[in-house]
Amino acid sequence: MKVLILGATGSIGRHLVPQALALGHDVTALVRDPSKLAAKHEHLRVVTGDALNPATMDTVVAGQQAVIVALGRSNHRLPTTMFSNEPGS
Repeated sequence: MKVLILGATGSIGRHLVPQALALGHDVTALVRDPSKLAAKHEHLRVVTGDALNPATMDTVVAGQQAVIVALGRSNHRLPTTMFSNEPGS
């Protein structure tokens, strides 16, 4: 199965990537900073981008059979804009 993992370098995502690979899935990890992704595997494709960018999402979701969203935020003291930064808002 082709699986896209959003938030692959976060506290949950970094556990999901090796588990999905161990199950035999072809994994695409969307990351902002590829140096933070420790996993290396022949069935792992790392894409650098931002999950809040619609053009990036259109590209990275194409051809996937499943999408796992493990997005979070690193600084809990700042307000989140993850669900409020939409075009035209």
